[in-house]
Amino acid sequence: MGRHRAATANRRLGLKIRAILAGGLALGVGATVTLAAWNDSEYATTTVTASTFTIVGNMSGQTGGTAFTEHDTTGTAGTVTYSPAVTGMSPGTVSYGTVAIQTSAATNVAGSVIVQQSGTAPSTALAGALRYAIRVAPSQAACAEALFTATAPTGTVIVPNATAFSTGVVTAGQTAQPLSAAAGSTVFYCVRIELPTGSLSSLQGGTATVAWQFLATSSS
Repeated sequence: MGRHRAATANRRLGLKIRAILAGGLALGVGATVTLAAWNDSEYATTTVTASTFTIVGNMSGQTGGTAFTEHDTTGTAGTVTYSPAVTGMSPGTVSYGTVAIQTSAATNVAGSVIVQQSGTAPSTALAGALRYAIRVAPSQAACAEALFTATAPTGTVIVPNATAFSTGVVTAGQTAQPLSAAAGSTVFYCVRIELPTGSLSSLQGGTATVAWQFLATSSS
């Protein structure tokens, strides 16, 4: 009787051990399956490009010129043409010349432009006698005497009437003129030069050269 009970107990213990082992095997298989996982990726990139800002000028408008060219150094400065010509002025002669400024076609930001003297003011006897003025004109055709005798709109006087070349004056705090991107707008600076009536005969054959810088700044 005792042997029978012992055999039965051993049989039950064996069944439990096999059950535990079977459970462990099942758990092991389950753990192996859950280790697998899908994965994927996304990538992003950015190319940064700087803006472009360049101005060009046309100084030959008084003779019908329409080409805009870059004159970005003193060595490549454009020569302003006048009507009548200023290469042989006599007492009482008044001449007008236009400097037209715009951005280049490749410019992709807007900006503004001001005028300032480039280099030292001329100090010759003729420079002391000459009188000049600069105003912003609404168009090339408006660069004439009426522009300087009419009441000037706010911000258009760059150099006051009857200014001597020898002073090199450019109005302090002048209004910067707006420029659109990609040659979208043009600023016309009209320069009036006069050799006043009654100027001395000793000025014959004299010379006076003045240079200006048209300094533009982008808006961004």
